[in-house]
Amino acid sequence: MFLEVFEHYFFEFGVNVSKIVVISRGWYPVVRGGAERFISRVSDELAKMGYQVVAITRLFGGQTLPKTSYQLVAVRQRLALPYLASYMFSRRAAKIANKLRPNIVIVNSYWGETSPLYIDRSIPVIAVIHDVGLFESEWARKHKFKHFLRVKALERVVERVEKIVVPSVAVKEDLVRYLSVDEDKISVLGFEGVDGPFKRVHDENECFDIVQVGRFAPNKGQHITLEAFEHVMKVIPNARLWLVGGRGVDVEHVRYLERIVGFAKRLNREAGREVVKVVADVEDVNPYYRIADVCVFPSLGEEGYGLTVLECMAHGKPVIVSSIFARTGVASEERAYILPSLTPEYVAEAIVHVYKNYGDALRKAEKGLDYARKCSWRRVAEKISTIIAELLNTR
Repeated sequence: MFLEVFEHYFFEFGVNVSKIVVISRGWYPVVRGGAERFISRVSDELAKMGYQVVAITRLFGGQTLPKTSYQLVAVRQRLALPYLASYMFSRRAAKIANKLRPNIVIVNSYWGETSPLYIDRSIPVIAVIHDVGLFESEWARKHKFKHFLRVKALERVVERVEKIVVPSVAVKEDLVRYLSVDEDKISVLGFEGVDGPFKRVHDENECFDIVQVGRFAPNKGQHITLEAFEHVMKVIPNARLWLVGGRGVDVEHVRYLERIVGFAKRLNREAGREVVKVVADVEDVNPYYRIADVCVFPSLGEEGYGLTVLECMAHGKPVIVSSIFARTGVASEERAYILPSLTPEYVAEAIVHVYKNYGDALRKAEKGLDYARKCSWRRVAEKISTIIAELLNTR
């Protein structure tokens, strides 16, 4: 395994300023996921608020660091054995953090992220845990050894860290239920941030565009959307489906994307035209929100909040979601269509309902837009800043 810190990391912190190290295996837009967007935007806002921020992430192959308003350090790795690579990143990131001697470390806690275990005990650590769906996910449990390692790592991490930040009450309840975490150790944000436009923006065309944005993974339910679209095509002749998201690096996610692409090609052949478009690793998802007549999120689990749902709402579009997003708090009956079941038939029925009752759908979308306007990254950063201050004041 070849690892290399290729960015200068002996960064000199200033004086009389709170010094924060942020650790995250992925960083937006190198990795285009909700957890990565969350940690990068929060780091940016904390830097704007006057904190001295140094972030540590990893890169593979020809990946390059994005430009940021804070110091961003990269550990470069060759993707050989994923589990070993993740472990080695955690060790190296913690070593860098210890050398920097910050006031506090914030860790974007993916499943299996163990860097808090190697941070010097004199440095307080906050773990941001987006979800603990590994306890309920059939995909997570399918790989027994991998699942065992993740659970054991998470058990040790929640014990080590001084504070745990979660996006929703749902994640807090899961941490208490499955790991017996002290409730006082958990701080609930209650929302995540979103970047505009905070108004309905729509690119008109001759199609009824159905859009799903999300990482290509079994739990995101792209296969359910495709099966539903087979039914929708028979009712809505001008229907077009867009599946947009980042591709995973592990074998399971690569194979899943191949399955989705194959399914889409079959539907296109049967239709005699391109009715399904699969777009992977696009740099900017906003054009797809603008083109959407409706956004669909049939997630099967492993969700802590639902940033893509919020992004769709921020564009003033109707959204159809699985019930997990009602539990996380991003969706409600007032501002979204919540699926009673995740069968393709129910998803198709909801899409057709929106198509036939679009005026009602737009009124519901306006409620979603009102909600999105309240969700800023600055508000998220301010809540985390309060948590940091409280933690430092108790030491």
